[in-house]
Amino acid sequence: MGLDKIMSDVDAVLRAKDGKREKAISYSREIIRRSGSAILAIHKKEEKGAKENLDAARKVLEYSLEICKEQPEYYFTGPLPQAFQEFAEASVVLALVKRRRVPSPQELKVPVESYITGLADAAGEMRRYALDSLRKDEFEEAERALEVMDEVYTALKSLDYPRAVVPNLKRKVDVIRRLVEETRGDVTLAHQGRLIRSRIDRALKKGRK
Repeated sequence: MGLDKIMSDVDAVLRAKDGKREKAISYSREIIRRSGSAILAIHKKEEKGAKENLDAARKVLEYSLEICKEQPEYYFTGPLPQAFQEFAEASVVLALVKRRRVPSPQELKVPVESYITGLADAAGEMRRYALDSLRKDEFEEAERALEVMDEVYTALKSLDYPRAVVPNLKRKVDVIRRLVEETRGDVTLAHQGRLIRSRIDRALKKGRK
């Protein structure tokens, strides 16, 4: 039937595809690791470390995009979409914390699906940033972080697509809504506490006179 030659050709194609898949797995792990390290550095206010990790992640992402040119399906399926999401999240968090323009999916070279889920996760990181700011008595910065979270929530809420188009988007938007309300409560309580302390300080100063 002549299947030997056909199977030989099929085997060569699949072997090459599997090899690229293994590389994609390796690249995705490195992108995720570097992106996570960048976020940690951002929260520690180590801008140099954040930039170095993001640059390293971006370099590996470029390698992964080369694989996607030969195997386009890997751009949307397999391990790389999660890595793209983590990279987008870290890039957006850095921009938000440093008051810079938020990069677009095209600038980051990631699919829009990975981008918007990464943007949603960035809102969660901004809650952490807000709480850290409150602990340092940086109330204005905490309020700014709350405003950013609310803006992200409003933007993502406008995207009404089924799970088949953007997996987990609705769930992530619901989580952001809860985080926004919790953060608003934290900021409000901190503000009230600051007012109370201010009044106590004024009263004590008057008592000393």
